[in-house]
Amino acid sequence: MEKLEKKYNNLVKIHRRLATAIEKYKEALADENADCETIDLIRDSLIKRFELTYDLLWKYLREYVIAVRGVAIDSPRKVFQECLSLGLTNREETVQLVDLIEDRNLTTHVYDIDLANKVAADIQKHHDVIQAIIMKASPNTLKK
Repeated sequence: MEKLEKKYNNLVKIHRRLATAIEKYKEALADENADCETIDLIRDSLIKRFELTYDLLWKYLREYVIAVRGVAIDSPRKVFQECLSLGLTNREETVQLVDLIEDRNLTTHVYDIDLANKVAADIQKHHDVIQAIIMKASPNTLKK
C-alpha cells in the first residue's frame, strides 16, 4: 500500500504542475507582447509535463488494478480498459484516456509545430479527465 500511496502522491504533484503549465501557456497566448520563442518554450514545457503526468497516471492505475484484482497489466490501453471494468472510469472517460494515449504517442514519436499546437490545445481536456480519475482512484478508496 505504501508504494501505491507514493505513486499517488507523485501523480497529484505532477498533475498540479500540469495545471500551472496550462495557466502559463494560456497567459502567454493572451499576452500581446509575448514573443513566439517564449510561447514555444512554454508550450514545449506544457507538453513535457503532460507526458510526465500521463506516465505517472497509467503506472499508478496499473498499481491500483494490481491492488484490486491482483493482476499485473503492462499496457496503458489495457490498464484503462480494466479501470472501466472496475467502474473506476465511465465509457466517456475511458475514450478520453485512449485519446490521451494517442496524444502522448504523437508527442513522443513525431515533432511538428502544428501537431505540438494541437496537443497543447487538447491538454486542458486531458487535465480534466485526469483530475476526475485522481479523485476516484485514491488509495484511500481501497481502505474502505
